Amino acid sequence: MGKYKKIELIILSVLIVVLSGAVGYKVFLAKKDEPVQDKEVKKVSEEQPVTQPEPEPEPEPQPEPIEIPVNFDELKAQNPDVYAYIEIPGTQVSYPILQSADGSVDYLNTTLQRTAGLPGSIYTENISSQEFTDFNTVIYGHNMKDGSMFGSLHSFDNEQFFREHSEINVYMPDKAIKYHIYAARWFDDRYIPVSYPLETPEGRNQFLSDVRNIGLSPAYFNDEYMPTEQDCLITLSTCTSNPTNRLFIIGVRGETRPAAGAAGTEGEAAAEPEAAERKSPS
Repeated sequence: MGKYKKIELIILSVLIVVLSGAVGYKVFLAKKDEPVQDKEVKKVSEEQPVTQPEPEPEPEPQPEPIEIPVNFDELKAQNPDVYAYIEIPGTQVSYPILQSADGSVDYLNTTLQRTAGLPGSIYTENISSQEFTDFNTVIYGHNMKDGSMFGSLHSFDNEQFFREHSEINVYMPDKAIKYHIYAARWFDDRYIPVSYPLETPEGRNQFLSDVRNIGLSPAYFNDEYMPTEQDCLITLSTCTSNPTNRLFIIGVRGETRPAAGAAGTEGEAAAEPEAAERKSPS
């Protein structure tokens, strides 16, 4: 190979190296000028796969509306203090529940038509919420010898009857509440709203403990519906053959169904009971 041919090859090799270096430098500059954010986005997209959004949980099924089998307009026309209706299948209990807003009417001895005397009415005191949202709503009624009012509650003195009848229905203009019967027992005549500070968990648990452990026979319990201090109860109270004892039928609030064509609502909590030396009204 001639001298000049070698020189040409050397020059060509130098040119190739120079051109390669120039191209590499341009690539370096392009990489250097790339925005940091774009690099981070690319890095995240390469490292973390795209996740699909979790499906939203299905809404809980709402209770079916119910036709209220009570003509509240007719009852309120007789007495505007009617606010609910109680029915216990298998007993004679099927009556309006009354409450005197200012406490001026003694419905233990005043009838639905506001006449004085027996058999009185089924009623709650005005310390109780009319929405049955208190821990324990006490409902009173006379123990009539003919079985009317709360007289037929003494059917629960029989254990077989207690086991076979476990429901209480309370109707209101806008809803129906089903209660499950937890207890039927004879108790003393203490006045529950004053004897127990039911606004506290301790007072509620004390009431539940005493119902279970204090009192006379008969006493029956359905542990399937054993309440806690967070439940809403009703206690049906009536007198017994012993003037110092009362029969309690205790129900635990279960399903609430709205009235057909009306929306169910919950009311305000009851006012604080006034402390006083009182006994159970019934």
